[in-house]
Amino acid sequence: MEENRKAIILGAGIAGTAMALFLEKIGISSEIFELRSREETAGGGLNIAPNGMNVLAELGLAEEIIQSGCPVHEGIFRNAKGKRLAKMLFTDLQKFPQPAVSMKRQTLVDILRKTVQTKNIPLYFEKKVKDIVQTDDGKVIVSFDDDTISIGDLLIGADGINSVVRKSVAAEIQPEFTGIISHAGFISRDKLAGLTDREFRNINFIYGKNGFFGFSGANDKELMWWTNVISEMPWSKDQLKNIHVDEEKEVLNKQYGNYSFPVSDIINNADSYLRINVFDVRFLPVWSHRKIILIGDAAHAVSPNSGQGASMALEDAMLLAKLLRDQKECLSAFSLFEQERRPRVEKIVLEGRRRGEDKVVVNGFKQFIRETMIRIFINLFGSKGNDWLFSYKIKW
Repeated sequence: MEENRKAIILGAGIAGTAMALFLEKIGISSEIFELRSREETAGGGLNIAPNGMNVLAELGLAEEIIQSGCPVHEGIFRNAKGKRLAKMLFTDLQKFPQPAVSMKRQTLVDILRKTVQTKNIPLYFEKKVKDIVQTDDGKVIVSFDDDTISIGDLLIGADGINSVVRKSVAAEIQPEFTGIISHAGFISRDKLAGLTDREFRNINFIYGKNGFFGFSGANDKELMWWTNVISEMPWSKDQLKNIHVDEEKEVLNKQYGNYSFPVSDIINNADSYLRINVFDVRFLPVWSHRKIILIGDAAHAVSPNSGQGASMALEDAMLLAKLLRDQKECLSAFSLFEQERRPRVEKIVLEGRRRGEDKVVVNGFKQFIRETMIRIFINLFGSKGNDWLFSYKIKW
C-alpha cells in the first residue's frame, strides 16, 4: 500500500487496538475512536488460545499477557457430582509455541491500550459517530456528535457486535440472539481454600442436569466463572445493569447449588456478578465497501462458547495489516482478507453455536447420554479436534 496513508479505526477494544499496533509496524498512521468512556470496564473473563497468543507474541506482548493472566494447561470435564469425565489439552508447547491464557477481558484491553499510548497513536474516548461518508477522491470522513471530524484513506470498523460501521457495509445484517444468557463474575482465590493449584490452572467444564457451570483462573489472585442458561429472550438493559446480589445468589443456587465443590462456594462468595447476553453475527454478504472494512466482532461475532473471540480479533488485525503492507491497493488487500478469513471464522461461528447447544438443561436419561458422549468423544478426539484452531499461524 502507498506510504503516508492514514487509517481511521472505530473501536478501542481488542481488535481496534491490535489493528493500530500492526499498522504502526508497517508505517501506516492511525487514529482510534471509542464510543465508551475511558473508565468504563469491559465485561468478564476470556481465554486467549495459542493461535491468539501467536499474534500477541508478534506484538512483543506475549510474556506480559502470560504474567498478567493465568496460563491454562487442560480443559477438565466433570459432572455435577464432581466425577471427571474427560480432559483435553489447551497448552501443548511441543505442538504450539504459545500457551493458552485465561484472563480478565479488561486486563487484555488495558495492556493493548497502554501499548498504543506508548507508540503515540492517538486514542479518543466518548466519540459517538454521527455520519460516515466516502468521497469521490477516495477519502473517508467520519463526523462525531461533538462536531469534530476525522479524515482518512481507509476506515476500519472494529466497533464490536453492535457496530455502527457495519451499517455502511451490510446494513441489513443485525446481531442474532443465540438463545443463551450467561451469569458470570470473579472471585478471590483465597476464598476457595480447598481448590488445588491444578484445578485453578485448568479450564473446568461442569455439565449437570441443571446446565453448565465453568471456572478457571484469571490471574494469580482471582478466578473467573461463568454459566450458560437457555432463554427465549435476552436480558433488558435494566436487567444487565441493575443486579441485586442476593437475588442473583438465589437464582444461581436454585440452579447450581447442588453441584460439587467449588460451585456453591463461588456462587455465595463471589466478588462480582455479571450478566451477559450471548449474540453472534452470522455470514455477512461482504465485509468491506470501497475504503471501509470490518474486523473482529463487527464482521463475525462468535459466541463465547467457541473460546476464540479474542483470538479471532487478533488474527484479523495481524492479517489485514500484512495484506495492506503487501498489496499496492487497499481494495485488493480487503478482497484477499475476506477470501482468507471467511471460511475459518464462519466455521468457528457455527462451532460456537453447537457448543452452546450442548450446555442445556436436560433430564436424567439425556444427562447420562451427554456424559457418555463427553467421556468417549472428548477423550478420543478433543485435543486433536483443536489442532486446526490452535495451529493457525500468520507468517508476518
